Amino acid sequence: MYVIVVYRRDKVGAESKAAELRKILQEHGCEYDLYEAEGMKGVGPLSCDFLIVLGGDGTILSSIHSLEDPETPVLAISYGRGGYLADVTPAEADHAVKSLLVGNYKLDRFMRLDISIDGELVSDVVNEAYISNSSPGKVVEFDLEVERLRLQNIVADGMVFSTPVGSTGYNTSLGGPLVDEELELIIATPVAPITNIRPMVFSAHRMIFMRGKRGPFCVVIDGLIRREFESGEITVTKSRYSTVLVRTSGVSLLEKRIRRRLGL
Repeated sequence: MYVIVVYRRDKVGAESKAAELRKILQEHGCEYDLYEAEGMKGVGPLSCDFLIVLGGDGTILSSIHSLEDPETPVLAISYGRGGYLADVTPAEADHAVKSLLVGNYKLDRFMRLDISIDGELVSDVVNEAYISNSSPGKVVEFDLEVERLRLQNIVADGMVFSTPVGSTGYNTSLGGPLVDEELELIIATPVAPITNIRPMVFSAHRMIFMRGKRGPFCVVIDGLIRREFESGEITVTKSRYSTVLVRTSGVSLLEKRIRRRLGL
């Protein structure tokens, strides 16, 4: 088994915990590498059997996007404000890693989205894609089409397309629904719409077309990947890849996500 550990040096306790986990990996005869998150830029795609991430949601997402195989299982340890994708807290990290190494874990698979512009794939999406004007403070005008449903001349600050696991992010802040991550669906949530449009939920088997009419436009995926374009057709579909998370705790991701989002 080959494991890569990624940690945020600026998160209190993360570097020392990474050193503790290194000892556990050594004791179990496991091959491993440790990377500081900010120093990963020149490393290239990460290829491993398991990825362990010590950080907040941003670090977890960037590490997932760095994987050579998108479906490499990820054990996330929360060192951030949200920790919506994390399995355990820092205090539980040693037990979680030991459980992983002896095979006492399960894998949860959650759907991703694909975002394409004029037929060219931009990226897959773990949480959400935010499409807006590339000039801050300006609106965009676009049409939405889902099969025979055609919504024309929509004017808004933008649109957010979320996966179920990402529904507790920007989508919820915009008044969108909290969604069970075991469902397969696409959440389309307008941002400050002038047109009378509300959050919508579609089957993951459908294709959503957003046709930009007045921009220029910008798409930001998971807060990491940015693409600007003057006009064009954005296609939102279910990805063939899933996000695979290692679960060692007895608490479901659904319970953790919703309790944290509601502050319970």
